[in-house]
Amino acid sequence: MYIMNMDFISLALSVLKAPQVIFITVLMIFFVSLGNYVVKYKKRKKVIVKKAAPAPKPEKKEEPKEEEGEEAAAEE
Repeated sequence: MYIMNMDFISLALSVLKAPQVIFITVLMIFFVSLGNYVVKYKKRKKVIVKKAAPAPKPEKKEEPKEEEGEEAAAEE
């Protein structure tokens, strides 16, 4: 039984060390990772960066204009 077990381990190691098996394993990992990325990819919405608007200038309060009739009366 012990000899059979050693033959099995030897065979398994020789298969795992084969260049074809290593190449196919790396290729499969690459494609699975690529597929996982494609499935989980979510397109982000474009964020429009608004430039800070300049602060509004304070409005100058105009002095109330006196009516012409009052000005004429004040001058006289």
